Amino acid sequence: MGIEILENILVVRTNKTSRNEVLLDLSEAAIREGYAKKGYYEALIEREDNFPTGLHLEKMDVAIPHAEAEWAIKSSVTIGVLENSVEFEPMGGFGDPVLAELIFLLTIKDPKEHIDFLRVFTTMLSESDLLTTLKQTGNPEPIVEMLKSGMPDRS
Repeated sequence: MGIEILENILVVRTNKTSRNEVLLDLSEAAIREGYAKKGYYEALIEREDNFPTGLHLEKMDVAIPHAEAEWAIKSSVTIGVLENSVEFEPMGGFGDPVLAELIFLLTIKDPKEHIDFLRVFTTMLSESDLLTTLKQTGNPEPIVEMLKSGMPDRS
């Protein structure tokens, strides 16, 4: 499988002001690009309501929402660069609300790839300069390169 998820990166800038509006924009983009199936948005909201994905990081809050693998057509990351921070519940359900500035919407077909990606992705989240650059420029390439260097090759 290799690193299919990192070959399917989409950046969406949005000025929406609520979690659900932002997730609608991002899920519609993922569906339009052929990464997710119709109905992905509803599955995404249901999962986010039950298993929140907001994370407080050193310099910036983010969220990494996703739905179950059955909703994925291709593994991908749709990155939401938000004009306005949007409130998410914190991962684990405890703590202060997360005011996310970046959203990393995942569609993952292979659960093994999901584990590999999240392992490398969590390391990347500690690189706050990369996140700041992504927020300012909308260019995901530095993050993609870092993630590629850490992903195992499954080809």
